[in-house]
Amino acid sequence: MPVVFIDGNDFLVKAFRKVAPQLDIVVEQLQTGFATSAPEPEQKARDKVLAHHSASACFAEAVDLTTMDGRSLRLDLDSENANRFCKQWRETPTKMELRIAVKRIGGEVTIVRASCKGVIANAVAGPLLLGWDRLFVPDDYDHTLAELIAAGEVVEFRRIAYEAVAETLGALA
Repeated sequence: MPVVFIDGNDFLVKAFRKVAPQLDIVVEQLQTGFATSAPEPEQKARDKVLAHHSASACFAEAVDLTTMDGRSLRLDLDSENANRFCKQWRETPTKMELRIAVKRIGGEVTIVRASCKGVIANAVAGPLLLGWDRLFVPDDYDHTLAELIAAGEVVEFRRIAYEAVAETLGALA
């Protein structure tokens, strides 16, 4: 039975398949009218898997960018001001906080947590589908996370998270 990646996209599915090729992943969007208002990525990811109608196992991602002292930057960013955000915050040391909620067939939900240090990009770069990944340059890289994902690279924090998701689903020994 396939595992549903809620609100995923082709770029992230390709990255996930590099880590866990044995899983049959399908992308499904949340039903019309659902929107999570949860500001924290953990609750947002959990809301998505709990709202999804599928009887099969599923998972959903949510991210946040935080300053090194833990202040979320989500209130400073909206879909209209990504370029302004990069100008204001460029090269600011930040962390990308990734949360993945995994729902097994029986309904049990597990949260996978991963983070990556880096900086805010000088300019938005990468596919629009990759959202905040277009604004973040991981430490030891010269390109945004979105550009790296689009080029087929799986950055370590996401690799670790995807391995944990696959383990949770029982796909890795």
